[in-house]
Amino acid sequence: MMKQEKPQTHAAKPGDETQLTRLNQEFITAVKTSDVAWFESKLAPDFLNSNADGSLSDRAGFLKRVASPIQVGDFAVHDVLIRMFGTTAIIHGRTSFTHPDGQTGRGRYTDVWARHANRWLCIAADVSRG
Repeated sequence: MMKQEKPQTHAAKPGDETQLTRLNQEFITAVKTSDVAWFESKLAPDFLNSNADGSLSDRAGFLKRVASPIQVGDFAVHDVLIRMFGTTAIIHGRTSFTHPDGQTGRGRYTDVWARHANRWLCIAADVSRG
């Protein structure tokens, strides 16, 4: 079994982690509330999302999908980890939720952010469910 090492971070600007923590929370809130306007302002033009079903969505497809209300309840995020690599950041998180039939579910997500002109944009996301 491999020993898991603590992730390394590199050369972040002061305040980046605080800003990314806020953006992560806003991202989750925007998913819960189908806030397409938030995503339109925070997704890079070439954004791609790997969906839980294994499909890949471009920016337009993701915006169309997020416009529909989520089909789960009690959606919560846990164990958020932000790793900085200069002008790039990777955010990992664990999710829990309740399916419409009352069964509990869980998942993970990874979002990749890049700083462009002093502004963070999400360039890629990956969602999995277990």
